[in-house]
Amino acid sequence: MELASSSSKLPRMYDVLINFNGEDIQRKFVSHLDSALSAVGLTTFLHHHNADNPIHMQQPILNPSRVAIVVFTTAYSQSAWCLHQLEQIIKSHQTYCRHVLPVYYEIQPSDVRLQKGDFGKAFKATAEQAFSGQELEDGMSRWSHALTKAANLFGWDESNHR
Repeated sequence: MELASSSSKLPRMYDVLINFNGEDIQRKFVSHLDSALSAVGLTTFLHHHNADNPIHMQQPILNPSRVAIVVFTTAYSQSAWCLHQLEQIIKSHQTYCRHVLPVYYEIQPSDVRLQKGDFGKAFKATAEQAFSGQELEDGMSRWSHALTKAANLFGWDESNHR
């Protein structure tokens, strides 16, 4: 499939892609977010490494949605799959001006931006497991760039709200 020069020309199956890691966050926060978005008529796609539908796992996530909501938690950086998907989301944002909304749930935005604290420790351990030898530095750099870019976007910090 040839990619168009404008995001409005790309096929779209969902309004919002929600990218996150962990069953606990799905039950605590993501299910409520999904319900709220659905209640106003938006179609959502929950995209995390434990997704039930393997067909969607084969599709590139760049085409199906206008907006990506990335829910950052301390567990997010424990998933190489999530970090790889974030890299794709940021590329789509930069190339096609797709909207990305970072959400910080029980984590500080600076921990994501700078890969510090428990988030940073998990990030480093995940990268060391995912990449070997010479790939490690390049892989960490790509993921770090994606995390920093996402954290520099306007987002929602749950610690500032009820």
